[in-house]
Amino acid sequence: MISEKNRKIAITGAFSALVVVMYITGLGYIRINPQISYTILQVPVILATILGGLVPGLITGFVFGLTSLIKSAVMPLSMLDPYFLNPLCSIFPRLMIALVTWLVFTGMNKISHMPKTISGIFAAVLGSLTNTIMVFAMLCLIYFSEIAPIVQKAVANYPSLANAAYIAILLTFAPVALVEGAISGAVSGAVLTSMGIASHGKAKLNKESDEE
Repeated sequence: MISEKNRKIAITGAFSALVVVMYITGLGYIRINPQISYTILQVPVILATILGGLVPGLITGFVFGLTSLIKSAVMPLSMLDPYFLNPLCSIFPRLMIALVTWLVFTGMNKISHMPKTISGIFAAVLGSLTNTIMVFAMLCLIYFSEIAPIVQKAVANYPSLANAAYIAILLTFAPVALVEGAISGAVSGAVLTSMGIASHGKAKLNKESDEE
């Protein structure tokens, strides 16, 4: 039987490798317009945290952040990508995904009779939202004067937002947060449900085998 330490090493390696593959193939990023792109690379970070714990999640999150930083340097997809050369924008928010996911998942699991699937979905959604919120916060805190004109240009067709930089930036990131959160919750819920079904099936087979 595989030890707990080896299991966590395997989870860390598998999901970190998945992040790298999704980065290299471009499957981890979905470009919407020149100003913004969606990412689904938070999903492996969330799953590594739920299935392996905080440390595997943090390591996978660091790999995600590192690919973000590298992408900004060699393969920028949006006008905001150059700002992700700063680790506070590219790596720090990815580490926070793991931390928030772990806190929510472990906290909800302490509630009596709380299904792990429900805990996982809530943890995944909040972990994904954390990624977008922290990226938004870091960009605004460090580069607000530079990114405000870029975002305002993106909402040029909406004059009411032209002079409301913070609102314009928020409205640019809000759809991203909702879509990424929905994807993360759906995938995590599906994985945990599948694992629960497989575990139940295995237990049933073992019980039938013992009875024979």
